[in-house]
Amino acid sequence: MNQIAKFDANHEDLIHDIAYDYYGKRLTTCSSDQKLKVWDYDEETGQWEMNEAWKAHDCSILKVAWAHPEFGQVIASCSFDRSVRIWEEQEHEMKNSGRRWVEKARLVDSRGSVQDIEFAPSHLGLKLATCAADGMVRIYEAMEVVNLAHWTLMEEFEVCSGGSKEADGNYCLSWCPSRFQAQTMVVGCAKENTAKIFRMDQSSRWQAFEVLSGHEGVVHDVSWAPNLGRSYQLIATASKDQNVRIFKLTDEGSPGATEKRWRVELVAVFPDHKAEVWKVEWNVTGTILSSSGDDGKVRLWKATFGDEWKCMSVISAEQDNDYMER
Repeated sequence: MNQIAKFDANHEDLIHDIAYDYYGKRLTTCSSDQKLKVWDYDEETGQWEMNEAWKAHDCSILKVAWAHPEFGQVIASCSFDRSVRIWEEQEHEMKNSGRRWVEKARLVDSRGSVQDIEFAPSHLGLKLATCAADGMVRIYEAMEVVNLAHWTLMEEFEVCSGGSKEADGNYCLSWCPSRFQAQTMVVGCAKENTAKIFRMDQSSRWQAFEVLSGHEGVVHDVSWAPNLGRSYQLIATASKDQNVRIFKLTDEGSPGATEKRWRVELVAVFPDHKAEVWKVEWNVTGTILSSSGDDGKVRLWKATFGDEWKCMSVISAEQDNDYMER
């Protein structure tokens, strides 16, 4: 029987996001109390111990993300205050001293709340993609990884078609992690109730190509699966329409073609949450998908040998132990 390890994060308001580092030994929590907290896992005690807590923004913090460890201990956070902030750990400072994590940069180009952030796959360099309520995706790069104070806005592109921007729109993004693909991402497109695949065209401008359609509500989250030897790509979406969806992308273009095309197939739809679904996330091998929703449960999905996706586990935070559905 798997066990749920509970700990009190001691935030003073709603926790909006948690993020594990690359190795799963550290996590960060962010909250409407405007604080970030970093936690380290103690293998001897099996407990999460606080590394540092600090006021990081001037409004609710919506998302937090870890950079790949080859770039050091670096996290990014975004907020309703329209900023993205980059933090770096000072390992020579004592834990919980108030000086352990230092703000290195502040990215303030967004004209609306910044709703999602994600570092690019490490083979693309130290890049960070952001999407905001102004309907724009912005990609920044630290040109000198030893100096995180300087980030350059490399590209920005509009998400919604027809030039429409929604001040209260809901946007989310996920990079394609494959090192065999040109830089590509999937973006959830607010009240269009779709997600779109963006990549560069022949003129090196970011454009929308394929559309992941069929949603009957806003797409709250998107997650591009790691690809270990598969001949196709998988993307999961979480929607306000109470469904988890998995899309299969098969390459239809000729090798080396600049404007490649994918054939998009909807291979699974799961209404099991029977409530709004807010988050989807793949494991490191792209073989198991987790989803969470307003039903207060985390569900794990895995494909059978016949490529039929099934629920393999349900975890309820309201119970002492998790339970299994097979």
